[in-house]
Amino acid sequence: MGIRRYSDLMSRKLICAASLLVLLVGGFSFHRIQNVSVVEAADVQVSRIQFAQYIQDLSEPEGSFDTDNFISNETSYLHVIPELHRQVKPGSVYMGVGPDQNFSYIVHTRPTLAIITDIRRQNMLEHLLYKALFDLNNSRAEYLAMLFSREMPRTDSRATLRDLLRAIRNAGSSETRFRANIAAIRTRLLQVYGLNLSAKDLQGIEYVYRTLYEEGLDLRFSSIGRNNASNYPTFESLLLQTDRSGQLQGYLSSEELFQWMKRFEAENRLIPIVGDFAGPKAFKAVGKFLQQKELKVSTFYTSNVEYYLFQNGQWQPYVSNVRALPTTDDAVFIRAYFANAGGAHPQSAPGHRSTTLVHSMREFLRDQSEGRLRSYWDVVNP
Repeated sequence: MGIRRYSDLMSRKLICAASLLVLLVGGFSFHRIQNVSVVEAADVQVSRIQFAQYIQDLSEPEGSFDTDNFISNETSYLHVIPELHRQVKPGSVYMGVGPDQNFSYIVHTRPTLAIITDIRRQNMLEHLLYKALFDLNNSRAEYLAMLFSREMPRTDSRATLRDLLRAIRNAGSSETRFRANIAAIRTRLLQVYGLNLSAKDLQGIEYVYRTLYEEGLDLRFSSIGRNNASNYPTFESLLLQTDRSGQLQGYLSSEELFQWMKRFEAENRLIPIVGDFAGPKAFKAVGKFLQQKELKVSTFYTSNVEYYLFQNGQWQPYVSNVRALPTTDDAVFIRAYFANAGGAHPQSAPGHRSTTLVHSMREFLRDQSEGRLRSYWDVVNP
């Protein structure tokens, strides 16, 4: 991977442009303007060949989890966006788990590289599907239409997300359109990106895409064999979630955020891998890779994986893996907590089953070393 930095002259021009934008647009905080501007963390370049190689080199054999996890079930996931603006500096490395909720964290933390690590190979395949969708579509409307195999609605770039989703819901769909779309996606993955995907992998990608086509905006998270989908929000509801002040913050909430994420994907800077948080290879391989590139993790979205690690006796291997990661001094975890893990959290918000939290990674490792983390509750309520 090559390292390229903007010249001082370009930096001054970008700063001046950002300053002018602040003056022209009122009513937004400095952090909001800074994070919305399309200023790229362009000092990391990943070729398509490297992208494919990194997925292979950093991954380990998949494990199992009792859900397809097509989408998240965390309605509180955007509550922490203002806090991330305050605490996370752009230009480091983002790590995460799970599907598309990562995009919203990425567009607001502005990393130079993102590595999504999930025990399920299907999650890696789902991210490759999303990569192709970003590549094949030039606007939010086009992207959402293809995501759900719908006809392109008549909208413009100024449409609100709610209006876009309403138009997508009312747009027509067909098996013919689905088949044409999945063919275009396969072409992108195999011929354009040159990924070494097996027939089983391609079936897995089609399985995810067909689910999105058939269930559309009404898709819900569900656990295999538990028949509990009705307990969780729809995909549409998740896309329309806000921060605690009621501000839409998702990556599809504006055309500008979508375009930033589209370019990030086009530059091959989101690398999805197969890895167990307590596994023997992936985290250590990522840590070594980042050290070689002189990169550090600033943000680590763990969802509620740590709950299961405590339950399954895998806590110590996980901590060892976290220690293997080079981190910035102010690096943070983004954690999701559910009340069934130990009661209501002090930071919980009415109407939400989940509570999303931002915690210091450095303080976590200190508390762990000093023996203060004796239960999962100690982790989520330090």
